[in-house]
Amino acid sequence: MVFGGLLAVVALAAVVVAVIALAGGNGASSASHSSSSSATLAGHRTQSTVAAVQPATVTVSVLNGTDMQGLAERVSQRLISDGYRKGAVTNASNQTQTSSVVAYMAPGYRRDALAVATALKLGQTSVQQIDANTKAIACPPSQACPSAVVVTVGTDLAQQ
Repeated sequence: MVFGGLLAVVALAAVVVAVIALAGGNGASSASHSSSSSATLAGHRTQSTVAAVQPATVTVSVLNGTDMQGLAERVSQRLISDGYRKGAVTNASNQTQTSSVVAYMAPGYRRDALAVATALKLGQTSVQQIDANTKAIACPPSQACPSAVVVTVGTDLAQQ
Protein backbone atom coordinates (compact mmCIF):
# COMPACT_ATOMS: atom_id res chain seq x y z
CA MET A 1 0.00 0.00 0.00
CA VAL A 2 2.87 2.39 0.79
CA PHE A 3 4.45 1.45 -2.51
CA GLY A 4 1.20 2.35 -4.36
CA GLY A 5 1.04 5.80 -2.66
CA LEU A 6 4.65 6.48 -3.53
CA LEU A 7 4.01 5.51 -7.14
CA ALA A 8 1.05 7.94 -7.30
CA VAL A 9 3.18 10.83 -5.96
CA VAL A 10 5.92 10.13 -8.54
CA ALA A 11 3.33 9.99 -11.35
CA LEU A 12 1.78 13.27 -10.20
CA ALA A 13 5.23 14.93 -10.09
CA ALA A 14 5.93 13.71 -13.63
CA VAL A 15 2.67 15.24 -14.86
CA VAL A 16 3.47 18.59 -13.18
CA VAL A 17 6.96 18.67 -14.76
CA ALA A 18 5.48 17.84 -18.18
CA VAL A 19 2.87 20.61 -17.90
CA ILE A 20 5.53 23.17 -16.93
CA ALA A 21 7.79 22.10 -19.80
CA LEU A 22 4.96 22.26 -22.33
CA ALA A 23 3.77 25.63 -21.02
CA GLY A 24 7.09 27.22 -21.94
CA GLY A 25 9.18 27.48 -18.84
CA ASN A 26 9.04 29.08 -15.45
CA GLY A 27 7.87 32.41 -14.06
CA ALA A 28 11.37 33.89 -14.02
CA SER A 29 11.62 33.42 -17.77
CA SER A 30 8.28 35.13 -18.28
CA ALA A 31 9.32 38.01 -16.04
CA SER A 32 12.58 38.30 -17.94
CA HIS A 33 10.71 38.29 -21.26
CA SER A 34 8.31 40.93 -19.99
CA SER A 35 11.22 43.04 -18.74
CA SER A 36 13.07 42.81 -22.05
CA SER A 37 9.87 43.71 -23.91
CA SER A 38 9.52 46.82 -21.75
CA ALA A 39 13.14 47.76 -22.40
CA THR A 40 12.59 47.28 -26.14
CA LEU A 41 9.52 49.50 -26.07
CA ALA A 42 11.40 52.17 -24.13
CA GLY A 43 14.17 52.02 -26.74
CA HIS A 44 11.65 52.42 -29.55
CA ARG A 45 10.14 55.45 -27.83
CA THR A 46 13.56 57.10 -27.59
CA GLN A 47 14.42 56.29 -31.19
CA SER A 48 11.06 57.46 -32.52
CA THR A 49 11.50 60.85 -30.80
CA VAL A 50 14.71 61.43 -32.73
CA ALA A 51 13.41 59.61 -35.82
CA ALA A 52 10.40 61.96 -35.91
CA VAL A 53 12.71 64.54 -37.50
CA GLN A 54 12.30 64.51 -41.28
CA PRO A 55 15.86 64.87 -42.64
CA ALA A 56 14.60 66.32 -45.94
CA THR A 57 13.34 69.37 -44.03
CA VAL A 58 16.64 70.07 -42.25
CA THR A 59 19.47 72.03 -43.89
CA VAL A 60 22.88 71.31 -42.37
CA SER A 61 26.02 73.37 -42.87
CA VAL A 62 29.35 71.63 -42.20
CA LEU A 63 32.54 73.40 -41.14
CA ASN A 64 35.92 71.70 -41.14
CA GLY A 65 37.50 72.19 -37.73
CA THR A 66 40.60 70.17 -38.66
CA ASP A 67 43.52 70.48 -41.05
CA MET A 68 42.31 67.39 -42.96
CA GLN A 69 41.40 68.60 -46.42
CA GLY A 70 37.98 67.52 -47.67
CA LEU A 71 36.69 66.27 -44.30
CA ALA A 72 33.75 68.70 -44.16
CA GLU A 73 32.68 67.70 -47.67
CA ARG A 74 32.81 63.98 -46.74
CA VAL A 75 30.67 64.58 -43.65
CA SER A 76 28.25 66.71 -45.68
CA GLN A 77 27.91 63.94 -48.28
CA ARG A 78 27.26 61.43 -45.51
CA LEU A 79 24.42 63.61 -44.19
CA ILE A 80 23.03 64.11 -47.70
CA SER A 81 22.95 60.33 -48.16
CA ASP A 82 20.88 60.19 -44.94
CA GLY A 83 18.41 62.62 -46.53
CA TYR A 84 19.53 65.95 -45.02
CA ARG A 85 19.72 69.08 -47.17
CA LYS A 86 23.15 70.54 -47.96
CA GLY A 87 24.03 73.91 -46.47
CA ALA A 88 27.34 75.73 -46.58
CA VAL A 89 30.50 73.62 -46.55
CA THR A 90 33.63 75.53 -45.56
CA ASN A 91 36.41 75.79 -42.98
CA ALA A 92 35.91 76.71 -39.33
CA SER A 93 38.07 79.43 -37.78
CA ASN A 94 39.67 76.86 -35.43
CA GLN A 95 41.45 74.06 -37.31
CA THR A 96 42.49 72.13 -34.17
CA GLN A 97 39.17 70.70 -32.97
CA THR A 98 39.34 67.17 -31.64
CA SER A 99 35.62 66.86 -30.82
CA SER A 100 32.85 67.59 -33.28
CA VAL A 101 30.08 70.01 -32.34
CA VAL A 102 26.52 69.92 -33.64
CA ALA A 103 25.09 73.41 -33.14
CA TYR A 104 21.50 74.53 -33.60
CA MET A 105 20.52 78.04 -34.71
CA ALA A 106 17.60 78.50 -32.31
CA PRO A 107 16.08 76.42 -29.49
CA GLY A 108 13.39 75.16 -31.86
CA TYR A 109 16.08 73.36 -33.89
CA ARG A 110 17.60 71.42 -30.97
CA ARG A 111 15.65 68.28 -31.89
CA ASP A 112 17.02 68.51 -35.45
CA ALA A 113 20.56 68.84 -34.06
CA LEU A 114 20.06 65.76 -31.87
CA ALA A 115 18.94 63.80 -34.94
CA VAL A 116 22.01 64.97 -36.89
CA ALA A 117 24.27 63.99 -33.97
CA THR A 118 22.65 60.55 -33.92
CA ALA A 119 23.18 60.18 -37.69
CA LEU A 120 26.87 60.98 -37.18
CA LYS A 121 27.12 58.61 -34.20
CA LEU A 122 27.91 61.49 -31.84
CA GLY A 123 26.59 61.74 -28.30
CA GLN A 124 24.11 64.30 -27.00
CA THR A 125 26.99 66.16 -25.36
CA SER A 126 28.11 67.28 -28.82
CA VAL A 127 24.86 69.25 -29.26
CA GLN A 128 24.77 72.91 -28.22
CA GLN A 129 23.34 76.25 -29.26
CA ILE A 130 25.44 77.99 -31.92
CA ASP A 131 27.99 80.64 -30.94
CA ALA A 132 28.29 83.96 -32.80
CA ASN A 133 31.63 83.11 -34.47
CA THR A 134 30.39 79.80 -35.92
CA LYS A 135 27.15 81.42 -37.05
CA ALA A 136 29.06 84.20 -38.86
CA ILE A 137 31.11 81.61 -40.79
CA ALA A 138 28.22 79.27 -41.64
CA CYS A 139 25.82 82.13 -42.41
CA PRO A 140 27.62 85.27 -43.58
CA PRO A 141 25.54 88.36 -42.68
CA SER A 142 25.25 89.38 -46.33
CA GLN A 143 23.43 86.14 -47.24
CA ALA A 144 20.20 84.43 -46.25
CA CYS A 145 20.89 81.44 -44.03
CA PRO A 146 18.76 78.35 -44.62
CA SER A 147 20.68 76.19 -42.13
CA ALA A 148 19.00 74.99 -38.95
CA VAL A 149 22.06 72.99 -37.85
CA VAL A 150 25.81 73.58 -38.21
CA VAL A 151 28.28 70.74 -37.68
CA THR A 152 31.85 71.73 -36.88
CA VAL A 153 33.84 68.61 -37.66
CA GLY A 154 36.60 67.52 -35.29
CA THR A 155 39.18 64.78 -35.69
CA ASP A 156 36.77 62.35 -33.96
CA LEU A 157 34.73 62.15 -37.19
CA ALA A 158 37.84 61.58 -39.30
CA GLN A 159 38.15 58.11 -37.79
CA GLN A 160 34.60 57.06 -38.73
